[in-house]
Amino acid sequence: MNIGLIGLDTSHSEIFTRLLNDSSDPHHVKGVRISHAIPTFSKDLPISADRFPQYFELVTTKYGVVPVDDVDEFMNLVDAVIIGTVDGRNHLDWYKKVVGYGKPVFIDKPIVMSSTEMKEVIKLSKGFNTSVMSSSSLRFSESVMTAASNKDLLSGYFFGPTPLQEQMPGYFWYGIHLVEMVVTLFGTAVDHMELKVLPDCEQLHLTFSNGNHVIIRGENAWHNRFGAVLHSKEHVHTLKLWEEEKPYYAGLLEHVVKFFETGVTPVSLKETANIIHIIERINQLKENS
Repeated sequence: MNIGLIGLDTSHSEIFTRLLNDSSDPHHVKGVRISHAIPTFSKDLPISADRFPQYFELVTTKYGVVPVDDVDEFMNLVDAVIIGTVDGRNHLDWYKKVVGYGKPVFIDKPIVMSSTEMKEVIKLSKGFNTSVMSSSSLRFSESVMTAASNKDLLSGYFFGPTPLQEQMPGYFWYGIHLVEMVVTLFGTAVDHMELKVLPDCEQLHLTFSNGNHVIIRGENAWHNRFGAVLHSKEHVHTLKLWEEEKPYYAGLLEHVVKFFETGVTPVSLKETANIIHIIERINQLKENS
């Protein structure tokens, strides 16, 4: 199965291509390969424009991915699509361009930038009978997936980096990773939120409709130490995602490949819509703090 990648402006473009195309990689995900890419980037977003030349060179030269500029030509060469631009502001526009071909689409996080845009994604998906999936890779880390099988969790403390981007405000850029970890383990029925802003981090306290509660410590500086301490009635579970031997990107791609093959997403659009709404609520708290 040939996969088309839209966007060569993020580390994910190299990581996804390596894991899918390089059979010598110890965590190679079999079944599909990225064959073609639309080499687009956002001129007004430094993390996109500054990194595009590096990732364009890597993906096209090292992994043999063929760049294509015309959308119609691109869509006729591939069986499924990854919208992988780092800029969440353009995800809906790209989805509009490819949804009519009826081929499954994975949209990297954040799927879109508002609940209004999310409603349009759902409407387009139904209207064109096109399967769509979006997810943070952290949801599919080995430790999160193991913890998700525990139905007795009562509370948790989640931590990780939440650096900000002006063009993707609040938790839409990096905070979404922590939100998706929380939702995977505790669901989306958040009744109450409290936010405390500290010099080096923010602490967000979420209380759920069933009484469960979590604290998210979002740290201002970027690093790769995502994790959690989870409490059930009898046990304490510690998650250190940065120490796992299998990269969580491989776990994500295993589920994406299965989605491409079956058209059935492991993360419902309803849940994804709820995640976008939770992020909007968090961002509103931040604006008012």
